[in-house]
Amino acid sequence: MDQHPILYLLPGLLCDQDVWQHQVAALSQHAEIRVPDYRGVDSLEIMTELVLNEAPEQFSVAGYSMGGKVALELINRAPERIQHLMLISVGAHPVTDEECKHRGSLVESATNIGMERYAVQWADTMMAFREHDDAVIRSCIENMVRRQSLDNLIAHITAALGRRDQSLYLSRIKLRVLLIVGEQDSWSPVSQHEAIRDSLSDAILEVVPDAGHMVLLDQPDLVSNLMTDWFLNH
Repeated sequence: MDQHPILYLLPGLLCDQDVWQHQVAALSQHAEIRVPDYRGVDSLEIMTELVLNEAPEQFSVAGYSMGGKVALELINRAPERIQHLMLISVGAHPVTDEECKHRGSLVESATNIGMERYAVQWADTMMAFREHDDAVIRSCIENMVRRQSLDNLIAHITAALGRRDQSLYLSRIKLRVLLIVGEQDSWSPVSQHEAIRDSLSDAILEVVPDAGHMVLLDQPDLVSNLMTDWFLNH
């Protein structure tokens, strides 16, 4: 029996495997799914090494938010090894003073109120675009945050702020890339993805309606269908 190809699903800030739960269900019949655990890792380069050291010679990658930054490091480091590349709710711009201030405020809030209460605040932020709350999505977001520690949050903020200017990578990527973003994403807005698309040699941008930064949870079937089609047909 032929072995399934390998697909890495790379989670974002304050996320774990549950952020990919719907996509795992949809894609597991077509690929062996691997979701790395980046808790406590404070460098995108080390996150990248963790994948490269365990992955087979050929594999595919989908990165969500912070995981998208890891995916960009992977394609920059080992372009010959990656078969499919999907970037979701991502940015490739250099670090700015505004971003440092914003990410610093996240750590300050979590430090002041603790991760248990911060989980509610984080879910409020991720769901702010909604007219009505969704208890299932809220529970998933809050539970992912509660499984993280303050040290994990600090490590991932450190990793994000220590990154290279990934916009310099984009013109060198020869693989066709799928970009997915929620129409209401205020953290990584549509315009940010349009800039990435325009800098790539070959990319498709899918803007998902009625979805914010947590597009994987906001519109799971639509995102899963987009990813499955890309994985099987590109």
